[in-house]
Amino acid sequence: MNLDILHLHRESVYPPSDGGEVRTWKTADRLTDNGTVWFAHPCVNDYVYENGLRAIDIGNPYLRTKATRIYLWNAWLAVGSGFDEHQTEWTVDTLVQHPTTFDLVVCESPQMIRASRRLADHNDAKLLVNFHNSMYELLDQQLRSRRVPGFLRRRAVDRLRRLEQSAIDAADAAVFQSEDDVNYYDLPEDTVVDVIPNGCEYDWIADGGDPERVAETIGLPTDGTVCLFVGAYDYEPNGQAATYICEEIAPKLPDVTFVLAGRNPPGSTPENVQTPGYVSDLPGLLSAADVALCPLTMGSGTKLKMMDYLAAGLPIVTTPVGTQGIPIEDERDALVVERVSGFPRAIRRLTGDADLRQSIGENAAKTGKSFDWDRLLAGYDRLLESLYERKVETV
Repeated sequence: MNLDILHLHRESVYPPSDGGEVRTWKTADRLTDNGTVWFAHPCVNDYVYENGLRAIDIGNPYLRTKATRIYLWNAWLAVGSGFDEHQTEWTVDTLVQHPTTFDLVVCESPQMIRASRRLADHNDAKLLVNFHNSMYELLDQQLRSRRVPGFLRRRAVDRLRRLEQSAIDAADAAVFQSEDDVNYYDLPEDTVVDVIPNGCEYDWIADGGDPERVAETIGLPTDGTVCLFVGAYDYEPNGQAATYICEEIAPKLPDVTFVLAGRNPPGSTPENVQTPGYVSDLPGLLSAADVALCPLTMGSGTKLKMMDYLAAGLPIVTTPVGTQGIPIEDERDALVVERVSGFPRAIRRLTGDADLRQSIGENAAKTGKSFDWDRLLAGYDRLLESLYERKVETV
């Protein structure tokens, strides 16, 4: 198959520094196995990545900053205006001038839904929509946590729900990260639906990296328990989880060291919480930890951090949100705690019971092996074969 593929996203994702960016980059990279991919996003100049992906600047000033592409866009959802239509025009006006006639248009974010639909129509192309989460459900959770007035929250959530549903109705194929997310929408009979969860570089992580060097660089203690949480903290669910660790979990376990690794960590933390930022040796970081944490209380889809924890064979303490889309059984693959207030007790259970710690770690590694990226992303190859075989049959 040799397709010309236009892949639209609201922001640049290379080098990827959070779960959503990793997923987007991995997907775009995998699609190059099926043809030439033009990755359209805000950038300074058009260029070619080392893997052959061709970057195109979408020419949209509204997507160049987080304030406009997320916060102003969310405000539009709540109060109503022509903002989304206007920002869509910039993207469409730029990309209809591209000399290539595209066979497939891939939409990677809600801000690109209208543009993706119009560009698919313009090119007489198939439309594939990737859902990282049920975004309207996630928005509802976030706005509730901020105590946004009910009428504004309901308006914003309903508008996003209808926008996402319009993408599914127009799409030839829709890919979700979990069966739970699929259930939030009405599925047309003629839309191909697939579930392709997040994955991990299993062999790379299982190799273990260089934990001694990571521990020395970060300054981890040579004895005692190390609990790890990985995430981009400018993403609200992760930022909230970090707050829980700093304010509710770490103070109750002063002899335990907590590591918050990832982009934009909290600026102020208790003495037993370390914030090294981005750590390039992820396998070494995971190997240096004793327990992995996922105290998320909002979110949908599957969590990359959970896949990495599993691949490393780490015993995990998580909320039910962390288990979404993953066949995790409490007490077998992880300790699943309903409330964040239960995390200190669960951590103590693991540190005080070597047999439990070992059995959960071993089961976690077995579960993680089934989520290797190469195996999962092959689902896109099969999906495209189905789409274009079907196209030939209906001509």
